[in-house]
Amino acid sequence: MKYLDLSSNKFNEMCALKCPRLEYLDISHNRIEKASEGWQGHPNLKIFKSIENKFRNMKPFKDMPKLQELYLANNIIGTLLGCDGLISLKKLHLRHNSIKQIEEEGVVEQFPALEYLNLRTNKIAAMTEVYKLLQLPSLTSLNILNCPVELGYSSMTVLICQVLSHKPNPKITTFCKQPITDTNRLYATYYAE
Repeated sequence: MKYLDLSSNKFNEMCALKCPRLEYLDISHNRIEKASEGWQGHPNLKIFKSIENKFRNMKPFKDMPKLQELYLANNIIGTLLGCDGLISLKKLHLRHNSIKQIEEEGVVEQFPALEYLNLRTNKIAAMTEVYKLLQLPSLTSLNILNCPVELGYSSMTVLICQVLSHKPNPKITTFCKQPITDTNRLYATYYAE
């Protein structure tokens, strides 16, 4: 079995799965708060969806070396740390969670291949936290729409200039769903002066 959909049930714990060829798992729309002791990640999983559950941290989502996409919107996750072993992860969706701060150490090392990060409608309030995210080595797209830090700017253009003027990451091509253009980069140069 390569595909398993356990969404929209009333599960409250993620159990160990004995499906070695599993590549897609959906446990969304349950009441899951934790993983059972038998859950040790999954060796072949590529896409994992756990939308609208009750996870508080990323620890249950570790040790999945082939995982490429992880969807965790509408949980109560407060930290990016804890999900070691996601060396292939390219897309991470954490919309509508409780993340306020990005830890100084560990986050960059934890996500070496991450290209897309959606933190829309979290609790990030300071630009210093955004700057930490821009250090992710493979990041090309970051979304912080509806976070306090984004709502504090008068326009998206001003916010993009602020982001690009501080240690600009040349790989960033999209910020808050807006494409980063050469014009944005030029304005950021003037903004930094």
